[in-house]
Amino acid sequence: MSPPANPPTERCHNCRRQRLRCDRSYPQCNKCINAGKECLGYGKLYRWTGAVASRGKLAGRTSSAPVDASVSPESAFVAAEPASSEAEGSEPVTPLNTRSQTSSDRGLVQVEEDVQLVPRPAMPLGWHDRPRFLADPLYQDMPHSSRHYLSYCKSPHVPSAFYSLWGQMEVMQLTVALQVATRLCRDLVSHDFPDRNPFRGLLALTGTHPLLQHIIVAASAAHMANSIRTPLAFLPRGLDDGASIGVELAAQRALKDSWIAKSKALTLMQVAVEDIEKTGGDVILAAALFFINIELIESGKHGWKAHLEGAGRIMSVLKPTMVADSTLRDYVLSDCFIYFILGGAFMPEASFDNESCFQPEQMPLILQRAAANSYLCCPPEILTIIHSASRLSNLMPEAAASEKVQEAAIALLREAQAFDINGWAHDLDNWACMQDVSIQSRTHAGSAHRLAACLYILQAIPSLKEMKYHDEVAEQLSRDIFGHLASVPDEDPNFKATSWPTFIAGAQSTDRAKQEWIMHRLQRLVVCCPWGFLYSAMDTLRQIWDLDKQGKKTKSWVQALKDPEMNVLIV
Repeated sequence: MSPPANPPTERCHNCRRQRLRCDRSYPQCNKCINAGKECLGYGKLYRWTGAVASRGKLAGRTSSAPVDASVSPESAFVAAEPASSEAEGSEPVTPLNTRSQTSSDRGLVQVEEDVQLVPRPAMPLGWHDRPRFLADPLYQDMPHSSRHYLSYCKSPHVPSAFYSLWGQMEVMQLTVALQVATRLCRDLVSHDFPDRNPFRGLLALTGTHPLLQHIIVAASAAHMANSIRTPLAFLPRGLDDGASIGVELAAQRALKDSWIAKSKALTLMQVAVEDIEKTGGDVILAAALFFINIELIESGKHGWKAHLEGAGRIMSVLKPTMVADSTLRDYVLSDCFIYFILGGAFMPEASFDNESCFQPEQMPLILQRAAANSYLCCPPEILTIIHSASRLSNLMPEAAASEKVQEAAIALLREAQAFDINGWAHDLDNWACMQDVSIQSRTHAGSAHRLAACLYILQAIPSLKEMKYHDEVAEQLSRDIFGHLASVPDEDPNFKATSWPTFIAGAQSTDRAKQEWIMHRLQRLVVCCPWGFLYSAMDTLRQIWDLDKQGKKTKSWVQALKDPEMNVLIV
């Protein structure tokens, strides 16, 4: 579109509402585009008023008509949750038994502003198939179930299954249940600041890209299924079995929706990769990343590798001119690189060829651009060291035993030990949006990753076993990792970033008390981020510990993890 004869003299509608300085670009404001928002432009803004609802409980009313005062915010919210597209017309789920909340329980739990813990009738887990309010025009052509899961992906939410448990849970368990009711977008960055989470920008593209719509719905539904199941672990013994059965039914319904959406996304992905120019490289790459995320949410075993290799091939043909939002692309590429590095750390080279997918020299630059708010909270330099160490560990036994390999491994070890974590952590001072971030917890999380990288190098490269004081150094590194992990509390945003060093410290531990500490921390990580790969991490650690107990541990735990039967991605 050619620029107008007279450039805009007023700010765009978005910038005007938010009282921001607008660059007055035509036809859309670049500030809105970079923020992942749809620019409303500069012309006259039309609003729908007086539209009459043709169906549902608002049938016959206009959009400006008041809603019944008898409908509480909670009941309206729960009732708006959609039914599975496959389950429409099925029998509703039987309501669960609940009891009224005692006066001593009220007011003791701090919850989100839009959630009120008040006595209310038992709510069925079945979802209504019609919305109570007018839909966002961006999503109005989508099925109600898709709108629901896209909404879940976007902002804080308490799944309706939790309502049925509130009457049967103590205050402590209720607090835990509310804490796990976080949404998917929060898990993908370190700190979920308003307008600073680039993954939320993907939601604006779901209306025009069905591929993104279905893959994000699939990931959100799988995440919701895990979130619904998690509170069962915190219920007191002797709880009415009806509650457990009802929650499990709700989780299965969300999981079924996830599988349906994932199947549709796979079909659309096959069509999209045949013409990358038409669909857009960034859209396809983002979809590939969410395919990997779905595998990690489900279990983190086996399926992630094929999707990661596919993402690598897409990255190899991606052109710089195909980008719409550079920030979003940086974070998508950064996450792909992180998955490549951590996936390759425990995979034999023959079964995981990542060098043909991308140029290794690209990694530091991309990782650095997204380092400020990356979910992993690990310095890019340390990730590069891990990648180099994993390549050394995959050399043939004859080459791995050479002095050159040993010298290269010692050089990597010294480079990691000499890295300035404090300088890296304080680099956030250059980011205006990160001024309120705790530098102390970021330092502890980064230090835990640095020490875990050193421990990985010692165990991954067989020739270092001959190094003097090898076992003593490994034990000291393990103790230091425990100290830094203990300094990052559960409520800290960086707590979710400590899963990899927690796993490394656990794999190194032979003391039963330390193993129990690691297992308890991983269980708390599941509460913080209900991703299935954490359950796989716990199962893998038990296998490693069992090998040690049975006296079958003939090689380092890193080499044991390279067994194709393991094939787990810990991120």
